[in-house]
Amino acid sequence: MKRRLVIAAAVGVPLFLLAAAWQGGRFAALAAEARKIEAAQREWLEENRKLDASIRVLSSREKAEERAERLGLEKAKPEERLIVEAPKEAKP
Repeated sequence: MKRRLVIAAAVGVPLFLLAAAWQGGRFAALAAEARKIEAAQREWLEENRKLDASIRVLSSREKAEERAERLGLEKAKPEERLIVEAPKEAKP
């Protein structure tokens, strides 16, 4: 009985240590991957903030008028406008 316990300990302890080392390495790799993903997320968020700011600037009426003037565009007169009405969808 004592011999079996010694053999079990001799086999079990190294297996346990090997499993713990494997798990530690796996955890370190996943933690590094998570840090890379978080860094990419921060970059995307910053880029989105910049794009939102650009959209707000370009969406303002004054900026649109300035760009139209620079491009030589003029506001259409009422007689130059064409109104197109789309047919309503038929319900089944």
